[in-house]
Amino acid sequence: MSTNVESWSDVASLGAIYPFPGIEWLLVLAGVAIWVIWHVWQIRSENAEYDGAVSHYKDIGLDKALDHRGRHDAMLD
Repeated sequence: MSTNVESWSDVASLGAIYPFPGIEWLLVLAGVAIWVIWHVWQIRSENAEYDGAVSHYKDIGLDKALDHRGRHDAMLD
C-alpha cells in the first residue's frame, strides 16, 4: 500500500492521505449513537436484574434470604 507521495518537501499541498476523508463527522455520530444505545441497554438490563432480585426477596422474605452470617443466597455456592 502506497501513499503515492513522491516528495515530502511541500507537505501543505498534499491534503488527506488517509482513507475516506470528510466522513469524520459521520463516524463521530455513529460512535455517539452506539454509546447512547449501549447505555440505554445497560440501564434496562440492570433494572431488570434489580427488579428480579427485589421480587425474589419479597417472595421468600428477608429472614430466609439471609443466612446466619448475613450473606445472601446469591453468595452461596
